Amino acid sequence: MTSRKAAGAMAPRLRHPHDPRNCAGPVFGETGQIASRLKAGAAASGAMSPAALHRRAVLGGLIATPFMLRSAPAFAQPSRIASLDFGLAQHLIVLGVPPIALTDAREWDKWVGEPALPAATVDLGTAFAPNIELLAALRPDLVLSTDFTAMTEAQVRRVAPIANMTMYSEGGSPLPKAIAALRQLGTLLGREERAEAYIAETERFFAACAERAKPFRDTPVLLLSFIDPRHIRIYARPGMQQDVLDRLGLRNAWQSEGLYWGFATAGIERLAGIEKAVILADYMPPDVKAVLERSPLWLSLPVRRGNGPVRVMPPVAAFGGVPAARRLASLILDALEARLR
Repeated sequence: MTSRKAAGAMAPRLRHPHDPRNCAGPVFGETGQIASRLKAGAAASGAMSPAALHRRAVLGGLIATPFMLRSAPAFAQPSRIASLDFGLAQHLIVLGVPPIALTDAREWDKWVGEPALPAATVDLGTAFAPNIELLAALRPDLVLSTDFTAMTEAQVRRVAPIANMTMYSEGGSPLPKAIAALRQLGTLLGREERAEAYIAETERFFAACAERAKPFRDTPVLLLSFIDPRHIRIYARPGMQQDVLDRLGLRNAWQSEGLYWGFATAGIERLAGIEKAVILADYMPPDVKAVLERSPLWLSLPVRRGNGPVRVMPPVAAFGGVPAARRLASLILDALEARLR
């Protein structure tokens, strides 16, 4: 893996947000470690002065978009941009303005894969506690954030303006929000034409993928991420994974809904009611892989009988932006077509 400039010594870290092993309960749910951090961070960042609240309200009115620019002074068109989010960093890369710094940059190859992150991108440490001193030394023009990383905005705002562009939130599904965020970021960076070209290319890409998917319209797909040999994330509606399946014209074998992040957390016994599906995983820890195919419970599931080992796809950002949706579509189709060979 490509080495990156690191943030230095840090406090003990949670696993990366993409890692399904963050907690044993519903990840991102009321009992999860991340949810606790979010609540604490929201309480801390919510203690704003009336003047700061006024500045935020004024700037929100000036921007007049679904996304919020959270900063005090106005700034010129930014070119040195840091990101607290992988999905927004993907958008920066495809717009030709890669981030100078990114939280959890050293985890990129493990959880994202493509597009490639420049080796010069500085690792700011965890998204839950970025290295503010390092960020200040880099002197960014702008820092990209989401509601998920809003707990750090009070600190970051002392260093640089913040643009909050949230793609995973209540109401709707992520892919349309990701396209809107890409378009908004293109406007903010003076890359409108490049953003519109990429969006148009994405529509053509999904149309071509839907044609590739036609032979598999009667083949339900089950998208999983393994926590341990007994527990899984099941990708569900609403979510980026479901958006991709819809664009391909494929049926999700899991018909129940999940969190707005697009997944449900369950024991593998919950799959007992699914008779037929192609199982694809975006993550399976080595220790799980070693145990799973010897598990009597797993081997007894109707959906498992008659199938080989679970196919684990190459890395793809589970909560990414438009490039992640495109990569997931390709990986799903590659896996389905490989079954015919």
